[in-house]
Amino acid sequence: MSAADGARRARPRVRPPAGRTLGAGAAVLAALVVGHVVTSAFPVDERVAAPFVREGDVGDTLDLRYARLTVEEPTGSTVLAPEVGSLLATPGVWLVVPVTVEAKGQPRALAFAELLGGDGRTYTVFTGGRSAFLPGAAQPGVPRHATLHVEVPPEAVAGARLRVGLDVEDQRHDDVAEVDLGLTQDDADAWSTDDTPVRAPAASDAPPEQP
Repeated sequence: MSAADGARRARPRVRPPAGRTLGAGAAVLAALVVGHVVTSAFPVDERVAAPFVREGDVGDTLDLRYARLTVEEPTGSTVLAPEVGSLLATPGVWLVVPVTVEAKGQPRALAFAELLGGDGRTYTVFTGGRSAFLPGAAQPGVPRHATLHVEVPPEAVAGARLRVGLDVEDQRHDDVAEVDLGLTQDDADAWSTDDTPVRAPAASDAPPEQP
């Protein structure tokens, strides 16, 4: 080994001054603090992810990005008469709501629905099961007549609001209709003791037959 090689190997590592290390750490910490402040001051996730809620009442036509939607007068009972199958009874109330959908631009199959109960709870309406919303595909310019039915306790009826949207999995950044069903405690009391079957006809492009 030459003397030059030995000198190179014996040369000590040069460490950065303590002040420079502390300065870099302080800069990173300051950046994290500023980032936290910005995130705290502007709750971007909540604001950007929220749906665009279009509010209305029974009978109003709500103009959504993907469809025009009208919710008609709801009815209720303790017994549901579905289009297919036997009668279904409940210790609560079957709430049945007619919905008319007219698609925009291309065929649309609305799949999201939930009831915001007057009791402060949210009742999901699935695309199958006892509570259901199955409108099928609506064609542009052709009104699609559907019926939504949901099983709720009597205390959820008064003040209930219905939400309807396009995507059952994700309503972020998109229009959602929210309709005040105009229901009162008198409706809840009457329907919770009524065993007259209320019909829930299948979706169709033809208007429903009047009883």
